[in-house]
Amino acid sequence: HYDVVPPGDLKKWDTDPFSGYIKDNKVFGRGATDMKGGLAVLMKVFSEIDTKKYKIVFSAVPDEEIGGLHGSLKLAQIYDSNLVVIGEPSGSTSMTLAEKGLFQLKLKGFGRLAHGSLPSLGDNAILKVMRDLERLNTEINKINIDLPSDLEEIIKDTETIYNLPEVFKISFNPSVIKGGVKTNVVPDYCEIEIDMRIPPGISSNSLLDYVKNNVIKETIVEPIDLSDPNYTSPNDNYVKIFDKAIKEVIGVKAKKIIITGATDGRFFRYKGVPVIVYGPGELGVAHNYNEFVSFDELNRSYRVLKHFFELIND
Repeated sequence: HYDVVPPGDLKKWDTDPFSGYIKDNKVFGRGATDMKGGLAVLMKVFSEIDTKKYKIVFSAVPDEEIGGLHGSLKLAQIYDSNLVVIGEPSGSTSMTLAEKGLFQLKLKGFGRLAHGSLPSLGDNAILKVMRDLERLNTEINKINIDLPSDLEEIIKDTETIYNLPEVFKISFNPSVIKGGVKTNVVPDYCEIEIDMRIPPGISSNSLLDYVKNNVIKETIVEPIDLSDPNYTSPNDNYVKIFDKAIKEVIGVKAKKIIITGATDGRFFRYKGVPVIVYGPGELGVAHNYNEFVSFDELNRSYRVLKHFFELIND
């Protein structure tokens, strides 16, 4: 994808975020790692391989950062593919084979206005939302998910990179809250948006049913964005070939990882198509101030991807 997220506060950048400033063997700017670097690598590879030897389509979509519903979703509906390669940042020695699902909700609380000095005459909507939010946080933390058995290698490799407790659990992040009229008024409306990410082993619809029927007591649940977690088996033949390409070019065994965010790869995996996410850069600098990608990463990723296409043509 060639779209990027906004740069945020320009004063927090060391350089113009759209300048492509080069320093210390790195290119700095919004989208450098997510994913202009990967896009540049794929464009170079495709310009050099003999496309007549492959039934292959190159695409660059403009809407990944806002959901991908008019880009990759349409491509997944149009093409019957046997492999999709996406250049999102994985690091040149890793490939992303799994991703968590989106589980984003809004809780809406309704109450009754009253003078702030007489709260018993009203019904405080903010308190309703806060109580349900605490219930949700408590119950989400109790859920144990049985991860699919064929993710064992992905789990082990991911833990060497992201040794964080929420990677293979449901993460919980209340992110936006709105409510109240004035300091001296009992609020009659409040809403809060919560961003949760769910690992393989549970579906977004089953979790939504559980939350609605067993957790939320005082507010209305409104889904914002739901998607199921998805993965490509490490035992897939294309994954094995990609593993070989990394080994032969860089000299290391590739790490196979899960990411906590979502990519457009989900649209293809939902159709049963294997997806390998591989590209230059560190996911930790994506969407951040002073985002960058190194020329070393660009070069290694380019050589791996080109060699991969040579291997699958043998």
